[in-house]
Amino acid sequence: MLNKFIFHAHAWLGFICSLFLLAVAITGIAFALSGPLLHIETGAFPSEEARSPDSPVNIERHVEAAKKATSAAFIPLGYIGGFAEIETPIEMVYGLSSLPEQGGEVQIVTFNPNTDDIIDSFYLDRTITHHIIDFHYTLLLGNIGLLVMAVVGILMAIMAVLGIVMWWPRRFTFLVFKRKALYLNLRASLTQINFNLHSVIGFWGATAIIVWGLTGAFWSKPDWQPSWMLPNTDSLPADKQARLETMTCEATVTISDAVAIAREKFPNAVVLEAEFPVPWQPYHILYLSNGNDVDTKDGDTRVWVSASCKDIVHVEENEGLHLVGAANNSVHAGTSFGIMRLPIILSVGLALIFLSVTGLVLWWRRYIKSRVIPL
Repeated sequence: MLNKFIFHAHAWLGFICSLFLLAVAITGIAFALSGPLLHIETGAFPSEEARSPDSPVNIERHVEAAKKATSAAFIPLGYIGGFAEIETPIEMVYGLSSLPEQGGEVQIVTFNPNTDDIIDSFYLDRTITHHIIDFHYTLLLGNIGLLVMAVVGILMAIMAVLGIVMWWPRRFTFLVFKRKALYLNLRASLTQINFNLHSVIGFWGATAIIVWGLTGAFWSKPDWQPSWMLPNTDSLPADKQARLETMTCEATVTISDAVAIAREKFPNAVVLEAEFPVPWQPYHILYLSNGNDVDTKDGDTRVWVSASCKDIVHVEENEGLHLVGAANNSVHAGTSFGIMRLPIILSVGLALIFLSVTGLVLWWRRYIKSRVIPL
């Protein structure tokens, strides 16, 4: 009775989620290749060597160059360093082409990290790659899409667990394990080949599918994680935020000033990203990497600096159990795996595609044509 329940639960969960999984897998692979894809579209991300550690970036100079290259209405919002949001050494300054009420679009100016020269500028929302990435995050449905993606991620993990329970030999021996895990009879019928492919790929890919399903769910809905797991750097304590927003001085704190303040506290840190002060956010936010971060995507250190008071500074560092949550995005994006990132992302994505297609075929034959597949 339990075996039948597990079988039907696995089959119907797979059917319900299969089209979502295909979309997630295909767009996830595209996400991993976003740098080259954006370059094909815009010409703004050529292959370059990363910035030398002996030549720290001058973000303020980048901002001034970006203003000159765009228009007087350009509003700088932030800086993204090499290998931060996109797997490319190219650096970026992003902003709005004009005020939001005037139809301002997100405009990006890219820089050569070796010469600091402008490469090109483009409007982000006009690129297909951006919409592919947005689809991977939200299915282009905003907050509803985030909820759907989180649920799909959890269902992915549940399906993988149920699949392993179904796959596991009732009487375990090494020979039975070897036959089920490695053997694929290409001379069998197409139905049996399809079943064997689903079984073998599902077994070897189950752990990765569970990991990517759960990390994807917590990426979409981080508030579903226990509070003790949430990265300290993801939020600013309410009292500190109120102080940064209400306290004012007669000075103007530039982005160079903010970087200097951050480097005084963390001399060996690299600025991965920076958010600039705007009317709705009167402070700088610096994302710092100390070189051994668990969160390789955004860094384990965040520094908030008032836009008008140099002495109003707040620092958050990920430590203790908060590092579990900090690793979530890095694992899901594959950046935790270093040079193996792209092969691993491609392997997981292709496994999901194969499992979705073969699973749909199995479901069709079992429930539509009423042909029971031997277990």
